[in-house]
Amino acid sequence: MSDIRGIMKFELLPNEILFIFFEYLNIFDIFYSFDQLNNRFSKFIRNIRFQLNFENVQKTLFDKFCTKIELNPEIKNQIYSLKLSDKETCGQINAFLSIFSFNEFSYLKSLTLVDVEKQNIRKLKTELPQLSKLIFFHMICQIFEDNEILNILPMFNLRTLSILSLHSIQTSINNTSNIINLTIHICSLEHLLYYLFKYFPMLKYLNIKFISRHNHSIKNDNSLINKYNGIHLKQLIIGLFKYNFEDLEIFVKQIPNLKSLTIHSKNDINMINADKWKNLIQSSLTHLNIFKFKFSCNRKHNDKFILEMFQHFQDDFWCKQHQWYTECLFEKFLASIYTIPYVLNRYKLELNINRFSNKLINNSNIFDKVFYLTLDDKIITDKCQYHFSNIDSLRLFTSEMNQNPIDIYYLKMIVNLSNLKHLDMFMYKKIISSKELLEILKQTPKLSTITINPINLKLLFNDNELCKYFNKMIKKLHIDNKQFNLSLNNLNQSKNFQPSFNNHNELKKFCEIFSNIEQLICYISESEDILFLLNQLTKLSTMKVYLPSLGGHDYFSTLFRRESSRLNFIFRVRGIHANAPELSMWIGRNQLIMY
Repeated sequence: MSDIRGIMKFELLPNEILFIFFEYLNIFDIFYSFDQLNNRFSKFIRNIRFQLNFENVQKTLFDKFCTKIELNPEIKNQIYSLKLSDKETCGQINAFLSIFSFNEFSYLKSLTLVDVEKQNIRKLKTELPQLSKLIFFHMICQIFEDNEILNILPMFNLRTLSILSLHSIQTSINNTSNIINLTIHICSLEHLLYYLFKYFPMLKYLNIKFISRHNHSIKNDNSLINKYNGIHLKQLIIGLFKYNFEDLEIFVKQIPNLKSLTIHSKNDINMINADKWKNLIQSSLTHLNIFKFKFSCNRKHNDKFILEMFQHFQDDFWCKQHQWYTECLFEKFLASIYTIPYVLNRYKLELNINRFSNKLINNSNIFDKVFYLTLDDKIITDKCQYHFSNIDSLRLFTSEMNQNPIDIYYLKMIVNLSNLKHLDMFMYKKIISSKELLEILKQTPKLSTITINPINLKLLFNDNELCKYFNKMIKKLHIDNKQFNLSLNNLNQSKNFQPSFNNHNELKKFCEIFSNIEQLICYISESEDILFLLNQLTKLSTMKVYLPSLGGHDYFSTLFRRESSRLNFIFRVRGIHANAPELSMWIGRNQLIMY
């Protein structure tokens, strides 16, 4: 009775409240739950705008929702943002474009294409010129230059753009003057100085993942200096900077109104010179109020000098005037000075780290922005003074032979396990006991992904309680074996190839334990074993398999093309002439999803 009252009360909520509520749900959940609940909800959800994100979506759901759109074409007018990906879901972009044309989505303003396959370029060249209302466009692909696409993309209304490199825009791209938000994955400082503000004069936000370096400094190249200025640029993020401090000075002089700078560098000891930074900020970055950095350099025999430099970051200019607080860290080979909270989202905690904390502030939240932690198990003791509250992915490894089991009590002191989703134990060289892993699983309610080597995995199969946890919790499994180098260009690796399963009995046992698995990466020696996995693991959505050979490509192609039609999957093979090709699969099922 209380459930009925709850439903009735929910239905009485005004549209304004329902609109806020639906913002927390994805489009699939909304249509699955509310489309046929009653006439009011069916009409309401057809009058709100949606983001349609197919990234990591199961093929079955993709197929059924595309059918839903075909049967209800008015839904197309509700889609303002579309994301398609071939990264895990191979063939998705082609599958979508074989059903729809982009110009059918008349209100589409944002388009993201991830890991586009080269065979889609011809279709995209036809489709993209029709997107005249597009404001946001993101497409990064490592297998070809994206200038083929950018040259035909309507730029007039575009405000946000993400590209592989500035090399893409050197030739015939035009109408980029309205873009205010730009992300570049890799470029040289020369290209930035010469091309950036020439083509993007109105930039307010710039994010560069990696500024790679040529073999020379640019400080004496007068042709690059003061060509163009970015007077509107307010925020700059540099993921990794490979040039010298003097080269950075030249670029900074082009952006006099910068308010926020985030930068990571690891090759120049001058980057940790507080006095040089102070002079640069006072002369060229007078509007800077947010400064986040991590500067690293080789320790060599410079520890004393580095500590002296660190003290310069503690004076009034840094701590009182701007409240830019820093710490100093000595690792095995590198020394680093960084602002706190720690600016990067990855951290490696290992033996023999010497950290010099700032005594002026509370150190409890320094690593709150770290989501990916690599942790030496010998650190897991009561002496560890680190705490990571928001770790999403944890990689455990052993730097020395350590026979002591993981102490879950001290692990919890270092890592807040309640947020953990991914556990990587491939580099864990010692044999982990089922008791250890079971205790970890009990403390990690959100854990759904494990990376593990096949030896450790199979030794755990005899613990029934642990296997029940595997079955209930683990949705993505990566059975890793680095005896085999995953480089598809190395042709002398077949003798090192170790399959994830040595016989059919192991394969059957695996399917029983992981019957709820949705994503799988493994090493298989026979094509028929892949088909066995497909038939047994009925919830499998994506699978990536490495094979020592295809046993005759014609036979493999015939077999998989026939089975792909029956089992509803798309497959791609990379490195067909290598000794261990990579087979990627996006798998659907024929069962119905009711709306």
